[in-house]
Amino acid sequence: MRVLVTGASGLIGASLCARLAADGYEIVRVLHRAGAAPFRGLPPVLFDMAKALQTQDWSPHLIGIDAVVNCAGVLQDSAQESTGGVHAGGASALFAACEQAGVRKVIHFSAIGVDRLQPSAFSATKLAGDQALMARDLDWVILRPSVVLGRPAFGASALFRGLAALPLLPVMPSTGRLQVVQLDDVIATVLHFLRPD
Repeated sequence: MRVLVTGASGLIGASLCARLAADGYEIVRVLHRAGAAPFRGLPPVLFDMAKALQTQDWSPHLIGIDAVVNCAGVLQDSAQESTGGVHAGGASALFAACEQAGVRKVIHFSAIGVDRLQPSAFSATKLAGDQALMARDLDWVILRPSVVLGRPAFGASALFRGLAALPLLPVMPSTGRLQVVQLDDVIATVLHFLRPD
């Protein structure tokens, strides 16, 4: 099975690609920038998802693809990053291109709680991407994990490692309990949905 993975250099994307390759899948990695860790297999596709807003931008990359896993995401808008471009515009074009190309199976990473509250551009655009996928005639799955922790030192994993080294832990008033999920469990969930019915 040939799987296209967007966001293939991030915590979830890189770990997923490694596991899929180990399990015999053929991986097409979509990277925003060159310089990702070495990977045996097909050369990566360097692609700015925030600028890939038309189905024809995605169509050449979907030839021969059996499934798509969209792990792409950015935490906030900046001069180099666009939450709306990646989470909504680029994702919507990708999903439409999948429908046109007959790539039925799409697994999409969103975020916990975006269906209830959108206090930031991150959550509002994640919800827009979710809605774009739900509107398509595809065999789709939307995963909304909370904080993903794993062995690689990315984002929250690096933060928690740093906090664990402190003699005291800071307490944040008026916050709920943090719900964390293990990276290996997230990868196992994706593998479950990728398996043929």
